Amino acid sequence: MGFMHFPAPVLWVAGDSRPAVTFFFVLSGFILAHNYSDDFNRDALRRFYVARFARIYPMLLVSLTLAAPVTAVLLISDDKTHLFEWYGIPGNPTLPLITSLLAQLLCLTAWLPFATVNQPWNGPAWSISCEVFFYLMFPLLVRFIARLTWPQRALLLIAGFCAQGLWVVAAHELLAPSRSGFLISQWPLTHLFEFVLGIAAERYCRASLAGSSQADHKGRVAAAIALVVIGLLLVGRPVEPAYYLLSPCFALLIGGLAVQKRPVWGLLSMRPLVLLGEASFSLYLIHVPLMHLAAISGMDHNSGLPLLFGLVLSSVLVFCVIERPVRATLVRRFTHRATAEHSPAITA
Repeated sequence: MGFMHFPAPVLWVAGDSRPAVTFFFVLSGFILAHNYSDDFNRDALRRFYVARFARIYPMLLVSLTLAAPVTAVLLISDDKTHLFEWYGIPGNPTLPLITSLLAQLLCLTAWLPFATVNQPWNGPAWSISCEVFFYLMFPLLVRFIARLTWPQRALLLIAGFCAQGLWVVAAHELLAPSRSGFLISQWPLTHLFEFVLGIAAERYCRASLAGSSQADHKGRVAAAIALVVIGLLLVGRPVEPAYYLLSPCFALLIGGLAVQKRPVWGLLSMRPLVLLGEASFSLYLIHVPLMHLAAISGMDHNSGLPLLFGLVLSSVLVFCVIERPVRATLVRRFTHRATAEHSPAITA
């Protein structure tokens, strides 16, 4: 948005930041598989979905609340320039804004490949649509993957990787750029393989490396190889989109770090880094509305570093004051309610 100017090589390596979202999808599948077994009974299924709702929806509402004053200012000032640049709305904004808000509240924006639906309010929330779809599929996916043999899992991942690549090529060649771009970068089915890859990687780590006496050594080697290949792919960019070849490397990196008792010699276990990691979801959802507010308030390219610091600090505050307490309250309230509903009656 022009708050900071980076050299061209840095922008080239960073790309459009889509690889970071792919990393998150792989990590999400890995962590869910790590925290949940493949045996979901009715109570476990309810607890899982309560936890998932508490994880994402409160912060989604916070992000839309922050986007509301931005939208109000743009409408009141009739700022057609920013309505188009930020929200992708070229004409009358009323219907697109209402449609987009409903789509974001229902976590459906990534299923609707239209800029006027995807971009208004809080554009990055498209990935929430993907995560909701993955959460709905997770109990089935983790059970299905757990029942496969190792050769069958390998074939599944190869088939998924090839299918994702063929879809990207087909969308790029057969559809108009205004549609193919969204379907390649945002459509939930496009990224389903990445989530499945994370689940399979966790199952491999659990079965093959976690109990091994050489887990630390193998993990360090795997993480080092993954980092080197990721660096080469980001610099060379042999194919587009860049995330396509990176997802297997992300799985290798995450698995390599996960099997180590003290990854990166304990640096990743330092409390400040753990806190920043926990607050990263808040940062992801609030950074665009806050940058829009900063631009409206008159901040320019000289404000880049203070704004960056403010965004990170805001994410930590939001995590500590809103995200974590609200999540804990929702999980406790609805889990206890479910337990009470299914408890047998006690008779005298």
